[in-house]
Amino acid sequence: MTAEVDTAPDAVDLINLIEHRASVPANTTVETVQAEFARNRWSFLAVLDGEKLLGVCARRELIQQLGSRFGFALNARHPVSAHLMAAPLRVVRGTPITSLFKAASARTDEEFYDDILLIDEHGAYLGLIPMRTLARLQTDFLLGNIARLELSRQEIAEKNRQMEDDLRMAREVQLAMQPRHHAKLAYRELTLRIDHRFLPAGGISGDFFDVLRLKDDAVGVLVCDVMGHGVRSALVTAMVRAMLEPLRPLACDPGELLTRLNRDLTRILREAGSVIFVTAAYGVFDLAGRRLRYAQAGHPTPFRASTEHGHVRALACSSEAEGPALGLMDDFAFSSIEESIAPGDRFLFFTDGVFEAASPFADEFGLPRLADALGRRQTAPLDSVLWQLIADVQEHCEHAPFTDDVCMVAVELQSAREEKS
Repeated sequence: MTAEVDTAPDAVDLINLIEHRASVPANTTVETVQAEFARNRWSFLAVLDGEKLLGVCARRELIQQLGSRFGFALNARHPVSAHLMAAPLRVVRGTPITSLFKAASARTDEEFYDDILLIDEHGAYLGLIPMRTLARLQTDFLLGNIARLELSRQEIAEKNRQMEDDLRMAREVQLAMQPRHHAKLAYRELTLRIDHRFLPAGGISGDFFDVLRLKDDAVGVLVCDVMGHGVRSALVTAMVRAMLEPLRPLACDPGELLTRLNRDLTRILREAGSVIFVTAAYGVFDLAGRRLRYAQAGHPTPFRASTEHGHVRALACSSEAEGPALGLMDDFAFSSIEESIAPGDRFLFFTDGVFEAASPFADEFGLPRLADALGRRQTAPLDSVLWQLIADVQEHCEHAPFTDDVCMVAVELQSAREEKS
């Protein structure tokens, strides 16, 4: 197990990040090393020639070597030194943790999850550091930096560059921060189900969503899209997530939540000296009152599919509820709209990466096609609807990769009778 470490960057001794110090001699056969991997949960092992460190062998590569046609017969008796990784990342124990973050994040996608060799100043093997440990540590640094920003806006100009450097590894941590489980809320004779699909277009995503359990009979759904891509977008998504926690007492009022979130975010971004904004859609589903309270900030308006009325429409937003994107006008006061909800209703929250996806002839999928696709699947199970919508978009684009992040959250209200059936 990895030892606990101080989360201050200048207090981290890399020796504390080691997962294991296991190694095998250079003349050990591939078959023996594979058996060693099978007995342990390690993915990498150091290879030594006496006391000299030769390199690292990887579980996945040995599996490929032995699992290919005639692979076992050809390779099982080979020394493991013939199957070393090409260029594992080696780090001297005294290296600053921020330098290690930079070196690890600069690796290719294929190498990104590889363990890191820790050596002493003489090149002697000390142990292997797993990438997941660095990711967790990076998250701790991130949250600590955000807390300091909220306490003192005057520190932003000095810390902005350091924060961007620290956040370069956030592309993998970001995915882990998304809600992983589908939400379900039951109240008396009603059941609310929530499903989602989140497809980042690149390494770092500017889209994110959250599901806030507010009371036994209410849940909030927030979908956001940060302008642009890259480290700046990753930083802002993390900032918004951190800002949401102290604002939870306001989360039952969408207009008030967006007003406070916008005010705090605008003041911080102004200090950073760059133009960046966040679009947001936030709805609170109140089962006791059978109503939806909603507000949005420069974001595409969600769709509502009604079984009772047999059609799909956008939520009707007033000018106050349909305010500007977050981060542009710190004095804007958002308000909420209300709509009654009934069993059989479905709601679709989404970001622009869904409907702005274009065919090879630059024909965007568009909101009308999205509404039509949703309407044609009103009776399909909720857990399959979003995949079907994505399939429609991909077919329109002739299965070209998405060029923008895609985020969709679907909400369905059912009666107890529908739930049992």
